[in-house]
Amino acid sequence: MRCNILIKSLLLKGLSRKILNKIGLNSRHSKVVSEMLVRADERGVWSHGIVRLPVYVQRLNKNAANPKPKLKFKKISQSAFHLNGDNGLGFISANEGMKKCIQLAKKNGIGLVGISNSNHFGMAANYLELAAKKNCISWVFTNASKALPPHGAMAPFFGTSPFAFGCPTKNKSKPFILDMASSSVARGKLKFAAQNNIKIPFGYALDKFGKPTNDGQKAFEGIMLPFGGMKGAGLSWMMDIVAGIFTGANHSGKVKNAISDFSGPANVGHLIICMRTNLFQTHQNFIKKIEYGIKQVKQLKKAKGFKKILHPGEPEHLNEIRLKKSGIHLSKETVLELKKLANKYKIKLPF
Repeated sequence: MRCNILIKSLLLKGLSRKILNKIGLNSRHSKVVSEMLVRADERGVWSHGIVRLPVYVQRLNKNAANPKPKLKFKKISQSAFHLNGDNGLGFISANEGMKKCIQLAKKNGIGLVGISNSNHFGMAANYLELAAKKNCISWVFTNASKALPPHGAMAPFFGTSPFAFGCPTKNKSKPFILDMASSSVARGKLKFAAQNNIKIPFGYALDKFGKPTNDGQKAFEGIMLPFGGMKGAGLSWMMDIVAGIFTGANHSGKVKNAISDFSGPANVGHLIICMRTNLFQTHQNFIKKIEYGIKQVKQLKKAKGFKKILHPGEPEHLNEIRLKKSGIHLSKETVLELKKLANKYKIKLPF
């Protein structure tokens, strides 16, 4: 990423809240969305950060998303609920879904929440962190618009849906967080490469004619490639089943593209699973074993080029410590888009 400008997190959160309030989101919802957008930037996951705000604004303005969703939970069993997101932003429904799932896990040992009629929910780690802070293990699944080809096909059909798992460690601010797309690279990074004429590594995508490319624009307009070949393609299909078909959301290539298709609701689906860490043993014993595993891994002989061995979620934690102090790195193009939004809604730019 070409980083040109440093801006403090609080300023970005404040600007985002004001813009979303102007569009019609209530103060609570605008705060949730803004906090989670900037949280992604703080963790170094800029592809899911404030750079996405203009797209969400566009969806809301074109009535492709609902600024005032009325969320409706339906009890399925003692441990399972379904949530209709009422076409609100995915941050809102996934945040409420995770909170409900944690409640179910605390009461019953395990919780399951299926969500339909939602939208893109940003960085999955946002929700995993909520569960980890409450001493829960969690999985978060979602589906997305078609971007990846099934194994053996030459046309995109499934989304770059993330596989996301989290659990607490001894350090509450540094949970184990595995949040990875089923593609070789996040689609948001290809979008950024396309916007800024940046070359990408070969192996990330094919152009629309099926040829390997390192051109960001051709890659974004072409076919993304799954990580690990048939393994990543299989995970993407699995995600469409559990987050799309299972929850009653759109599936099988029918989820609308969040960036380019404003013809109607995307009907994205999410599936959230939570379990108490003390379900089969004490929480203290669980943490003791987690810490033992981390310690043993860190003591292994390091591969060439590595100074440290980090557990999943630890690199992002280190980014957070650094970026909260220095500020968020934004490209000139992103700052220009934010200025346009501020001018449109007559908001004084705080930077």
